[in-house]
Amino acid sequence: MVGSNGSGFWPCPFRRFHCCPDGLVGAKGFTRLMAHIKSHHLGSDERKDSLRCAIANDLNLFTSVCEALRVSGQWLCGECMCPHAFSRACHHEDKVIRFVPGERDEQGFIVGITRPGVENVDTSSEELGVDIALLDRVFSLPIKTVKSIPLSCRMAFAQVLTAALDKVVAMPDSVEAWVRLLILPRCTLRVFKPVGRQDKRSGNRKTGQCLSIQRSLAQWGDREGFATLVRSLFDQPARGVTDGIKKGT
Repeated sequence: MVGSNGSGFWPCPFRRFHCCPDGLVGAKGFTRLMAHIKSHHLGSDERKDSLRCAIANDLNLFTSVCEALRVSGQWLCGECMCPHAFSRACHHEDKVIRFVPGERDEQGFIVGITRPGVENVDTSSEELGVDIALLDRVFSLPIKTVKSIPLSCRMAFAQVLTAALDKVVAMPDSVEAWVRLLILPRCTLRVFKPVGRQDKRSGNRKTGQCLSIQRSLAQWGDREGFATLVRSLFDQPARGVTDGIKKGT
C-alpha cells in the first residue's frame, strides 16, 4: 500500500486510450489517480465497454490496472466497470459482487474479468523487431543508472517491472519479452545529466532526476515511446535509429 501522504508518481494504466492526458510529466501522481480514471476513462458506457474488452485481451493492461487498483486501495467490478474500496460490495439487480482477499493472487484486483492467458498477450510490439542484436547494442553503451530509485518513482517503476515480468512468465520463449525486461533499467533509470548551473544545484538535480525517470516510465508502455527511449540511448538521428530497431541491427 502507498505511504500515508500518498505522494509519488503513477502513470495511468489507460494512458493509451481516449487521448489520455495523464501519465506524462506533470501528472498528479497516484493521489488523484482513481479520480482521473473514473472521470476520464469510466465516464461513459461506451468507454467502459471498450476498456472491459481491452483488459480481457491484454495481459500487460490487466496487470497494470491491478497494480494501480492495489496502490489506490480499490477493486474493479468487471460487470459494471466501477471501482470500489476493498470493504465495499457492488450491488446489481440480480446479485451482489464482492472483493474476496483470498482471490487476489489468482485474479488480482479485478473481479468478473478473467486474467488473459498466453494466447491473449499483446504482441503488437513485435513489429519493432526487438531481438538479441538490440540487447547487445544497448549493453555495449556506457550508460549509468541510478544507484537507488527515488522514492516518488518506485511505485511507477514497480508497475512497469511487474508488467514486464508477467509478459516473460506468460511467454517464456519470447526473445522480445526477455530483451524488453533486460533493457528496462537502462531505458528508464538513466542518471540525469544537468545542463546549466541551476540544474546542477542539489535540489534541482534531484528534481530533474525524478522527472527524467517519470518521463521514461510514462513512455515505456507505448510503442512510439519505447522507440523514442531506445533512440535516446544511441543519441543518433531519429530515422536511422528507428530503422535499426525495426531491423534489429
